[in-house]
Amino acid sequence: MSENSSGGPVSNSTVSNSSGSNTSGSSGSVLAVAVGAPILVAALLGAIAPALDPAASALLLVLVIVAVTLRGDWLADLLAVLASAAGFDFFLTAPVHSLKIGSVPEIEVTVAMLLVGAAIGALSMWARSRDAAAIQRSDYLAEISRAASSHPSAASVAAALAKVLGADDGEWIEGTPPPGDALVSAPDTMVISGARSDPSRTGLPTDRFICFPAGTGYVRVSAGSKVVIPAPDQLRAACLMASRIVG
Repeated sequence: MSENSSGGPVSNSTVSNSSGSNTSGSSGSVLAVAVGAPILVAALLGAIAPALDPAASALLLVLVIVAVTLRGDWLADLLAVLASAAGFDFFLTAPVHSLKIGSVPEIEVTVAMLLVGAAIGALSMWARSRDAAAIQRSDYLAEISRAASSHPSAASVAAALAKVLGADDGEWIEGTPPPGDALVSAPDTMVISGARSDPSRTGLPTDRFICFPAGTGYVRVSAGSKVVIPAPDQLRAACLMASRIVG
């Protein structure tokens, strides 16, 4: 770990949110299905069942939206909702093969489909975020369990703590932290030169070390290569891991 002339880490920062919320977007194939599937279904319904009630057709398109939300992300969900509405208007409402809608009931069905589709997409996003958060918590608990088992060394706990935070590296040092370093005394409290802040809101500093009290010393963490914004669960896990060091 490199240090500058003042003892702090050398910063070459990129932004990184460590809460686990930055998931990869949908692939091109998923986005293509999100757009193509509703339009294809609407075209087939218009060709084979032109007399089908518009409400029934809209319900079938809502089922397509549900299928897309099982595999996509927010962008795929949005595209599926918009493509369903466009396909419904173009193939299943009079005048056919036009985005104009000639009757008030069909306008109402279109608006209802948009609202229901948007609600399904929002619920799907919420469920995915909850699943991601649960997986992250499981990972943190696993790290804590490994840190607490088999009497691990202070060095191994420090390295695991840095991993939980998404920081560069960590090491345990005997003694008290230098006054210029950031001291995380609680999951929601970071003190730098007497000024308090919540690291889950401000992120970890890149121009100095971050210290967690641990036994007769402290775990010194570096985040000089990126801006780390840890989630509250990560900070709770890190503080708990530091408290396991008795050296």
